[in-house]
Amino acid sequence: MKSLYRIIIILCFMLVVSCLKETPLEAEFEPQVFIYGYLINNTDNIKITIQKTVPVNTTTLDPINDASVFLYTEDPDGTIRLVTSDFQVSEGVYLSTDAVIGLIGNKYWIVVTLADGTTYESVHEPLKEPIQIKTISKVNGYPRVIFSDPENETNFYQVHFSFYTNGNRTSEVFELSNDILFNGNENAFIETFTSGGDILGVSLSNLNFHTYEYYAATHEQYENQVDFGNPETTEPFLIFSKPPINLIGNIRNTTTDRKALGFFGVFSFSYQEVSFN
Repeated sequence: MKSLYRIIIILCFMLVVSCLKETPLEAEFEPQVFIYGYLINNTDNIKITIQKTVPVNTTTLDPINDASVFLYTEDPDGTIRLVTSDFQVSEGVYLSTDAVIGLIGNKYWIVVTLADGTTYESVHEPLKEPIQIKTISKVNGYPRVIFSDPENETNFYQVHFSFYTNGNRTSEVFELSNDILFNGNENAFIETFTSGGDILGVSLSNLNFHTYEYYAATHEQYENQVDFGNPETTEPFLIFSKPPINLIGNIRNTTTDRKALGFFGVFSFSYQEVSFN
């Protein structure tokens, strides 16, 4: 009976593989504008990347170098002002000529206007108060960052663990979490099941919802791509792989009133290093 089951399974697999047929895509490629950047709670130059998407078989980039970029802020009293529109551009990367000081409690957003007049605008997001790291410890050999989660407030976090050996970063891990399970806990923690190195650097970011949503989708997309076995040995099974993730950004084409590709994050962070020697 077991042999019969094996034969049936093999025949089913052969049927599936034999039905696989390569069908060329006839749809014409339409390039889309992609915008990416972020603002954090320290004094730094703002960097915005603006490019056009390219076909999957193209290895070169298609930067946009003739756009106008504006960074705006709104304070808690509702006063709106232009922070800067002075950017230097190289290969689609726009770098503000002056450093920008992110003010806690203010909302920030960017407006990008292309040479043809098409305009894009990001969601107006507040720069939240940074959450300070209390301690970094090891539990069962794995690092854990402990902090106080604000009470009666929905928070979203990203923790960046960086592992160093002899001054060189050997690996890094990103962990995302909301505070559903520890809302208001004065000793909330986020941990990772990766270890190593003699120095550990930890960055704890307090995210807005749109930033959290975008990073979560990005991480899931990455995991789907790198964790699905060895392409050389599992190619027939790619039909069972997970579908691509819809990377929902916070950029809107205000000319067409449609969602656009891109993301401008606004978030605060705190940082701490610890030696486990």
